[in-house]
Amino acid sequence: MKKRIAMVLSLVCAVSLLAAACGNSKKEVEDTDTSAGKTKTIKIVTGGDGEPFSLIDNDGKWTGIDAEIWAEIEKRTGWKAEVEKTTFDSVFGELDAGRADVAANCFAAKEERNEKYQPSIPYYGDAQTIAVADDNKDIQTFDDLKNKKVGIISGQASQTILDEMSKEIGFDVITYEQANIGCQDLTLGRIDAMASAVTVFNNYMEANDAKVRMLDEKLLANNVTYYFPKTDEGKALCDAVDKELQDMLDDGTIAKITEKWLFADMTKLITK
Repeated sequence: MKKRIAMVLSLVCAVSLLAAACGNSKKEVEDTDTSAGKTKTIKIVTGGDGEPFSLIDNDGKWTGIDAEIWAEIEKRTGWKAEVEKTTFDSVFGELDAGRADVAANCFAAKEERNEKYQPSIPYYGDAQTIAVADDNKDIQTFDDLKNKKVGIISGQASQTILDEMSKEIGFDVITYEQANIGCQDLTLGRIDAMASAVTVFNNYMEANDAKVRMLDEKLLANNVTYYFPKTDEGKALCDAVDKELQDMLDDGTIAKITEKWLFADMTKLITK
């Protein structure tokens, strides 16, 4: 009898251990899947109105610098990125409303943005400047803009600076939603000057076989970043994205992307 009881107890223990082992294996798989982030969906909002920065075409295809960086992030993390296009002015409203996890449109890092939203580490650098038509000899300095019409892209980093300059110098600010339209108006003589990033003018000239002349004076140098909601969840996602961006900076991936789209390694212009 004692032997039979001992055998039964041994059998029960063996079954219990097997069940526990199976249970732990299932949990380990679930934990691994979760930690790998294979089902994590990131909702991205972008203006999506022009290459080289961010363009979503009529078929919903996303191209440009941000598209390639996020495709690389997806590949490295297993995340799924869902991108939605909205007007440039409405991008941050989507973050405010909780309808997006990250704003991506090669945004210049601005103090007022950094105060309200969580910025990623910069992934490349740029400079804001003023350009005039190539044959314009009258405008050489900022002071020469008096009584002129100067274009600016709504929401761009240099907009605040340009608004202040217009009061001091005395010129009219013409606001555009798209950089290409402003640059076209500049070459057609509809405005006298245009304020934007050096990369915007370089890309416009390359794509349109056109020439503009950038003034020697620069409005400001700026870093380019992604923005997240200033919440615990936003900070956690930002930290995870920062890790991927830093790896891509270290291994030269982002440098190659900027060379493809902006004709230079713009990661060298990141300012501390």
